[in-house]
Amino acid sequence: MGAKPSPRAGVGYTQGPYTHTQQQLPPELRPPQQPRHRIDPDQMPAPVQVREQDQILFDDKFFGTLERDRVPLATTRYIGLDQGNCNPRFMRSTVDKMPFSREIAYVSKLPIGLIIQPLAKQRPDEVPVQVVDHGEEGPVRCTRCRAYINPWCTFVQGGARFICSICSHSNEVPSWYFANVDMSGRRIDVEQRPELRYGSVEFEVPKDYNSARTPSPLNYVFAIDVSAHAVRTGMLEACCGALLETLYGAHSEQQKLNPGSKIGILTFDKAVHYYNLSASLSQVQMMVVPDIDDLFVPLEDGFLVDPMASKDIIEELLQNLPTMFKETQKPEAVFSSAVRGGMLALQKTGGQVFVFQSCLPTYGPDALKSRDDKALYGTDKEKTLLSVQSEKYTDLGKECVKNGVCVNSWFFPTHYVDVATLGAISELTGGDVRYYPNFTARDKPKLIYQLDHDVHREIGYDGVLRVRCSDGLQVIDHYGNCHMSTYTDMELAGIDEDKTIAAVLKHDSKLDTNRGVSFQCALLYTNKQGRRRVRVHNLNLSVTTQIADVFRFGDEDAAISILLRQAIFDLPHKNRKDVHQKLTDLCVNILMAYRNNCASSTSSGQLILPEAFKLLPVYVHGALRSSALRGVGVDVNTDFRSAGMRLFNSLSVAELVWTLYPRMFAVHTMDNQCGTSNMKGEVLLPPMVRVSYDRLDPKGAYLVDTGSDMFLWLGSNIAPELLEEIFAVKSLDQVDPEMTLLPALTTERSHQLHGIIRYLQSQRSRYLQLRIIRQNMDPMEFIFSTWMTEDRNAEVQTYVDFMCVLHRKIQEEMKKANN
Repeated sequence: MGAKPSPRAGVGYTQGPYTHTQQQLPPELRPPQQPRHRIDPDQMPAPVQVREQDQILFDDKFFGTLERDRVPLATTRYIGLDQGNCNPRFMRSTVDKMPFSREIAYVSKLPIGLIIQPLAKQRPDEVPVQVVDHGEEGPVRCTRCRAYINPWCTFVQGGARFICSICSHSNEVPSWYFANVDMSGRRIDVEQRPELRYGSVEFEVPKDYNSARTPSPLNYVFAIDVSAHAVRTGMLEACCGALLETLYGAHSEQQKLNPGSKIGILTFDKAVHYYNLSASLSQVQMMVVPDIDDLFVPLEDGFLVDPMASKDIIEELLQNLPTMFKETQKPEAVFSSAVRGGMLALQKTGGQVFVFQSCLPTYGPDALKSRDDKALYGTDKEKTLLSVQSEKYTDLGKECVKNGVCVNSWFFPTHYVDVATLGAISELTGGDVRYYPNFTARDKPKLIYQLDHDVHREIGYDGVLRVRCSDGLQVIDHYGNCHMSTYTDMELAGIDEDKTIAAVLKHDSKLDTNRGVSFQCALLYTNKQGRRRVRVHNLNLSVTTQIADVFRFGDEDAAISILLRQAIFDLPHKNRKDVHQKLTDLCVNILMAYRNNCASSTSSGQLILPEAFKLLPVYVHGALRSSALRGVGVDVNTDFRSAGMRLFNSLSVAELVWTLYPRMFAVHTMDNQCGTSNMKGEVLLPPMVRVSYDRLDPKGAYLVDTGSDMFLWLGSNIAPELLEEIFAVKSLDQVDPEMTLLPALTTERSHQLHGIIRYLQSQRSRYLQLRIIRQNMDPMEFIFSTWMTEDRNAEVQTYVDFMCVLHRKIQEEMKKANN
């Protein structure tokens, strides 16, 4: 497909303050050069145009949730109007017309499933989820399948009975819940019953819904590594500063945590240190537990405290910790003992543990070995590096789940730390894995923002989630950060607004085309205010006997989310190249099924894509290039991949597809309206540009939002006037590539760029740290190039070539079928 290599310039990535040009760098550090194609890349479908067209369709409009002919893309801004189906922010189906039978589903080759984000953040102008309180009676439920009453239940016999929308069982309506029905069978009190009007509601529940713990406001334990490595790298000081900012912020007299929440602080090296933070003390008391084989909490009272009542003593401790341990010579940090210490402190109430770790735990009963053997990279044994090294860590994770304790792991390594093993605890408990290798002072804003977000976002704990579906379907697989206690129940020690769960479905009988198919996600949990509730999301979809309708009403965003999670699940068990091949073959099979069943009359020389899945190939191409699936090399080791695997397994659909295909904006061509806000606080963004190095003008500047970083790329021939407007300098040499904040200038361009950056950062659950890239000058340009989704890398061909591969495979399959 390609002839001569492109003359596109680039530089490679190395550690440290290097400024080598491409010619000085070894070949393995250079961004791959892109071939020139006979096929015009502009003819290939790209998310840029699709997303912009969808946004125009829903801009400043309500999306009524019964209007299933066109569901907004996950990346589209819209105002959801709950009409009995839940907002797509809470639950999306891979197909919005469910195949009638197993045979139709099989022939389509599409993944049939749901992506659920039960605590998703809503827009301020949407009706919030209504809370329903039936007192000690509790919510009305089906006596057979235990589904909750919802708008899709029907009332019969004058309102005396209701038919369950899930299992069709006829239930007696409790006398206290009875109401007459009108001629259409609609209850006369439906306007006063949110659970009969809205697809999403929360039920207050009586005491018999409690777990082994009495509900209480959410408590937190912060466990900080104080080993010599943590001190030397600056991690200890940075974490203490970020925790101070998270707890008290700029106005320390104000309560930032929820009233009633308590916090505890412990530190660890070879031992675990607890701190008495009681407000009655004049100074902090440290109590050391050296026997990590028999860990216990040495404090009856004073460990978990009100952060405002003990503000002075907490601030004193966090300000003094870096000094207290600055002379330490202890290189070890016992991660699992810190987790266990936090769990023991929270076992009566449940809660969240944040563990900040800087090095591989090589000491104690749960010691790990460094196993990152580069000789295994690219071999069949590479998959063993992605498996848990010791079952003690999965056992500890399950113990945390049992005690309602969610663990969030924060890693700041300079060397291998075995994220595959340590991160297993967070994965099982519903927590996050935050991975910051080679952490430096410039990364402090990222740490402060992320910790503040993670602590103060909408959080639930001590939860159980179940997905129910109509007769004829069953849930066969679940993916997400959780522990499957039974075949049907997902135990969630923690669940927050950013987390998603995937449920894969299969037919066990034919569906009823007249009745449609209903789904219900029920999350029993304790919110951070200490209220025990059930959040219920309902979705009713029509059933079709036509395979063309299955494709026409598909959701490619939800589909790639399920396909990628399945690929991630396979990584510890299969050769990575086989996982690549399987994902590619799944894409081919879907396109082939559409070709055979919906477009069989077209020429075999044409690549025909279903309208609703035309972005599936570019998302699969992006997945193959992602941190979770791409080959270990210059910028990827097994820790990096393990962190990526756990991230993608929990990302919302919108953040996932934004990461697989980043947003890129041309700064130098934006008009005067860009960067300004409308009445809703939404900022007008410049038109998006397709993410390929070939699209970059050396005379321009481009802003790229990757989901984890924000790059400002400056072309080698950029106009001096543009540099003055943004940086107040006249040449690229004068631009500081280490800056993470742009200068606040009075120029119009500076105001625009600041407005755009702030807006993009506000849309993300992860902090977008600004990184300046000067063409041909900065080593980080190699990392920047890895985000150019349409380009090739060391393993994956360009997007255009990938499409040619798909087309060739489809043609080969068609020839086999014809012969």
